[in-house]
Amino acid sequence: MPVPDDSTKQAFLRDDLYDALRWLFVGAVTWEASRNQPHRCANQDALAMFTSLTQARALYEFFYGLGEQDDDARARHFASAWDPPKPDLYRRYMAGGKPANKRVFHLVYNRPAHAGGSGQDGPAHLKNQVLEFARDLRKLTEKFADSADVNFRDGIRHAFQKALQEAKLAANHYGITDPL
Repeated sequence: MPVPDDSTKQAFLRDDLYDALRWLFVGAVTWEASRNQPHRCANQDALAMFTSLTQARALYEFFYGLGEQDDDARARHFASAWDPPKPDLYRRYMAGGKPANKRVFHLVYNRPAHAGGSGQDGPAHLKNQVLEFARDLRKLTEKFADSADVNFRDGIRHAFQKALQEAKLAANHYGITDPL
């Protein structure tokens, strides 16, 4: 399937890019709220983490993916001169064989050994990267919007701002400062 026409791409930005960014950001805010207010809902931190990690993976593949299926959207479809920055966080946690793949996206033996950090916790542990992924992808989306082809910039910025607004509403709901 060839690259879709501009109206299909605009619909993707309005609906699908927005949706991925919204759940990445809202998930990260919810994760942060649950870490600060563990009494709110048992397992809310895990649910928010899985939501954020799933959307982070989809967004990283959108921004950095080279190989694709016929219907895969890629950033280069919207920004002909797209040159993303080096994906350090992606390489450490999301790439093939890394913690997110071994702990979340695939069933492997000895899953705890693939956490990205030592023991059950610690600053480098996968479960403590939720905000880092959201912040990294926020910066990456800003760079993407700035480098997009002119006819797509407004659509990207609108999806991005709308997703950030959802995150702010979630932070207000939980009574926390927006951590993004």
